[in-house]
Amino acid sequence: MRSLWLVMLMVLSAPAMSQTVVASVEPLAKVLRSLYDDSVTVTTLLQANQNPHQLALSPRQALAVQQADLMVWLGAGVEAPLAPLVARRQGPSVALLGLEGVHRRNGGHDHHEGHDHDEHPGHDATTDPHLWLSVDNMALLAGAVGQRFPAGLQPGQPQQWQQAAANQLQAERAQLASLARVPWLSYHQPWGYLSESLGLAEPLVVSEQLDAGPGSRRFVTLAGQVRDQQVRCALQEPEARAGLLKRLCPDCYVQPQDPLGRDSSQQEYLPWLAELSAGFAQCLRAADQG
Repeated sequence: MRSLWLVMLMVLSAPAMSQTVVASVEPLAKVLRSLYDDSVTVTTLLQANQNPHQLALSPRQALAVQQADLMVWLGAGVEAPLAPLVARRQGPSVALLGLEGVHRRNGGHDHHEGHDHDEHPGHDATTDPHLWLSVDNMALLAGAVGQRFPAGLQPGQPQQWQQAAANQLQAERAQLASLARVPWLSYHQPWGYLSESLGLAEPLVVSEQLDAGPGSRRFVTLAGQVRDQQVRCALQEPEARAGLLKRLCPDCYVQPQDPLGRDSSQQEYLPWLAELSAGFAQCLRAADQG
């Protein structure tokens, strides 16, 4: 009898079991970390070395999707390989693309001519998949997650985070207002949601595909546009061909910038957003003064 009481005492005094929320990509996890307390463990499904555009999941990752107390992802339209796994889940899930009012940009390739490649096999080619770079989309996601999985939310969340996000975006847009018309170059174009939110000009884009560069004719055309538009700022994603960017724009200030946040030590979304905005400001200001 005494041993039974000891067991019951140990169970009652033990800390509550942690719940796990799995986010498909790191920027979604950054939002979730801002909302939940220590009773909820937030993990990112994709590893830093995995390409979300050519996604292949390990058995361990597939198991993580099944066992998560909540699964948060972009949706089948842009994360098709995840769809069958999420469909087999017993627990709740939140798909950003399934939320009413989500902001979708076109695939982002209509500024190119003569390219028919689809960079995202299995994806909806009409939707730019980098939805996490829209602050409005992340505020929408925070609200949906808070309703779907309220256990473990910090006091005042998600409303406090949504207000902080709106205030920060307004402040950063104001800080960049004087640079809004400065031209810039991007190897790929993952930045549409963010540059639109910040009120920046559309960039000159080198290639629709991260793993391919422009042909010789396209390169000559781009070099002429760089010269004629006096482009002096280039954003360099981790997968971009740095040497090609340098040849294309030898006078450019090059700003390394990762749209997936893999190079950032910031664990939460708003500090990471501040880093991205500061990177834009540094590059555009250097170009404007050059």
